[in-house]
Amino acid sequence: MKGEYVCVVCPTSCTVHAEWNEKELLNIDRAQCKLAWAYIEGEIFDPRRMVSTTVSVRGGDLPMVSIKTDKPLPKDKMMELMSLVNHLETSAPIRIGDVIAADVLDTGINLVATRNVAERAAG
Repeated sequence: MKGEYVCVVCPTSCTVHAEWNEKELLNIDRAQCKLAWAYIEGEIFDPRRMVSTTVSVRGGDLPMVSIKTDKPLPKDKMMELMSLVNHLETSAPIRIGDVIAADVLDTGINLVATRNVAERAAG
């Protein structure tokens, strides 16, 4: 099989021509650095993405907190993850790096907070 990919490992963003079979990457052409091989191989056989989104917060000075996956998630699980996130809610206080959901979809990947949210002041 053959295809064309834009490698985003470095700022050059090379348009790489690739050739592969069912099991392995056979050849790449037009890459300007050695990092392209691993990137293209991953895109073909195991595409993954970091996911950033928000979750509702109970009792916080903000109604939502931004979160992200702590590792790239298999691309074919993104819709399932977003369905799960739509039903998530967490409670204040929240600190950057707090795990909001652990081992999501049995992937070993956690959803972590990317900002602080204080408790809402009484009043």
